[in-house]
Amino acid sequence: MKRLILPLLAALALPTAVNAEPASRYKVSFENSPFTENEETALRLVNENYGKQLENNLINNTYYSHPWYFIYKQRECIFRVYAKEDMPTHTANMETFTVDICNKTIKAMWLPDVYLEVK
Repeated sequence: MKRLILPLLAALALPTAVNAEPASRYKVSFENSPFTENEETALRLVNENYGKQLENNLINNTYYSHPWYFIYKQRECIFRVYAKEDMPTHTANMETFTVDICNKTIKAMWLPDVYLEVK
């Protein structure tokens, strides 16, 4: 019975793996986005100040050459923005920014000498 189950499972799993496609990707547009206004402000601040620099780090990434972001609210005006790099097998965190939208300041968490603080 065990000899029959393993080939059956392999036969069911193989077509799924062969026909797998990467998820569709797109750049963020804010027209019909699910973001709140404050999250949009935090994302715009990071993208305006560091967007080109983050894209330049992804020049050799043939899979997806644009950073993508996770945004988390920490307090009333403070947001944490994670710039991510998408790869075929995993996702890597490029940098984490702490954004104060009230004072319009941005501070990089891991590479502060590469991504200079915006005051």
